[in-house]
Amino acid sequence: MIKKINNTQRYNYLSATLAFLLWGTWSFYINFHQGSLQEGIVSGLAQGISSFIITLFMTYLIEKQFNFYHHKVLKLLLPPLCTVLLTGSCLLIVHHIVQTPNILKTVTPALTVALCFAFFTNFKLYQQLKG
Repeated sequence: MIKKINNTQRYNYLSATLAFLLWGTWSFYINFHQGSLQEGIVSGLAQGISSFIITLFMTYLIEKQFNFYHHKVLKLLLPPLCTVLLTGSCLLIVHHIVQTPNILKTVTPALTVALCFAFFTNFKLYQQLKG
């Protein structure tokens, strides 16, 4: 029987809350200076809420893909890459819909950290597999 590997719920929600605070604030800061107070607030809330949801979804998707792939190289590479590609695309769509003034400056740092977070989360799962 194959052992199912998971992250803790505490890890998932703490990560999502920190993502909401960090990236919501970043988006407000960038877009307030590029646009208006209203644009800063709207893009900050859109980014914060999206970051919270995406972070929770990322951990879920990474776990599902990690348990799906059987080859070690696929298990290490595909879950983080596919997950960030999907969630990053959704994030770009959200910012386009809310008409964020500076989408590139808003999402680039968040997606860079998301990729690092995805690889870290995936590696955490891989360590459980070995242990």
